[in-house]
Amino acid sequence: MPLYSNPRHRMSLYSAASTTDSGGGSGISYTLVQSDIACSINTSSASEQELFSQHGITVSHSIGVLSSLLTSTPQRGWKVVADGASYHIEGIRSGRAAPNGSIPALTYLTVNQIL
Repeated sequence: MPLYSNPRHRMSLYSAASTTDSGGGSGISYTLVQSDIACSINTSSASEQELFSQHGITVSHSIGVLSSLLTSTPQRGWKVVADGASYHIEGIRSGRAAPNGSIPALTYLTVNQIL
């Protein structure tokens, strides 16, 4: 069954911004950008994990979503929350729809689960 016909999960997308507290400490705050986005979540392949690790980046999952469902463009460093788990976005790739319309455009978020 293709991803776009019946995705099993729902995610919320959060943007990230640097913050500084009154004591001079820094942190990251997240703001909800979009919620209830249908998606598919899969464990990253060994080759995908190896590719990212060459740049010192750890990834654990790949989240697929119909590009047409996104109202904002996800960015590296943003956060995804799906099924009670949180993930940091480490990479984004988007495909094109098939010319005849038989396959829609998909966006894949390569993420690392926050444990």
